[in-house]
Amino acid sequence: MYKNIFKTLIIFLSLICAKSIPIQEIKLKGLITNPKQEISGMDWYKDNLFFLPENLGGHLFRLTKKEIQEAINIKHSKTLLPIKTKLNTPDYSKTISGFDGFEAIAFNKNKVYLTIEAENNDTMEGYIVWGTINPKSYEINIKAKNIKKIQTPIQIDNLSFESIIINDNNALILYESNGINLRKNPFQILIGLNDFVSKKIKAPNIEYRITDGTKLKNNQFWAINYYWPGDKNKLNPGIDNLLFNDSKKINNDQTVERLIEFIIKDDKLMLTNKKPINLILEDGKSRNWEGIVRYGESGFLIATDKHPRMILAYVNID
Repeated sequence: MYKNIFKTLIIFLSLICAKSIPIQEIKLKGLITNPKQEISGMDWYKDNLFFLPENLGGHLFRLTKKEIQEAINIKHSKTLLPIKTKLNTPDYSKTISGFDGFEAIAFNKNKVYLTIEAENNDTMEGYIVWGTINPKSYEINIKAKNIKKIQTPIQIDNLSFESIIINDNNALILYESNGINLRKNPFQILIGLNDFVSKKIKAPNIEYRITDGTKLKNNQFWAINYYWPGDKNKLNPGIDNLLFNDSKKINNDQTVERLIEFIIKDDKLMLTNKKPINLILEDGKSRNWEGIVRYGESGFLIATDKHPRMILAYVNID
């Protein structure tokens, strides 16, 4: 009993000490800044950072780690120009009813996995597709047969699976909305990458949206937890157990931009006892963070889609 009380106290103290930190914006130029590109995810492949546009445009964007390092470390650095790389896929707008766009990307060696969101006759649907990347040209090829439908756990307009976390020979596919008023017994989907058989694993209630996650490290990963107050009616927020600076613990009207850490253990997804990382907000604007990757030993790179503009930023938690 005392062990459980002590553990609960540690988690409580960790959460109430959650800090707010600034972001360091990395200036970009070129097509990636066009709102029509609408970046929806990103991931590392070797020393290259790939950005996934939501729309079916036949390309990704790429920056090298060296370019990013220079932009972070050198004051008044030049604006970076991400280059396009080929993404060869079927025309999903013709093969998937109600195709809406790509939502997440993850690399596993020379294999690549994407999630797709669709709205078919007012029903939200998710898919995972997969293919390979050429290690020299960085060209990605996905065959028409490489697709599996994923049933969404609940039906909320424009919400589906926005994160892919590779765990050995499995892909953890995260549904983005998991609040207590929406899901009483939440679970996430684990898909075997050999046979693409899926199973459910238990997961915690997390208010607002989970919009992307990092690669695993010691079975742990960080995720973006984001809330735009305009989604109040859609998300119906309940008690926010990660928000201790509000005596009511219920937040309907304040933007939330934070990073939270999960651990996969015993076929369960759980929060760790690390405190959330709250991002210092931009006055008057909610930033729709849609991509996150680890950067070095003590930082992250995060990216928005197009709201309020396309932003790539460094978050230093050292």
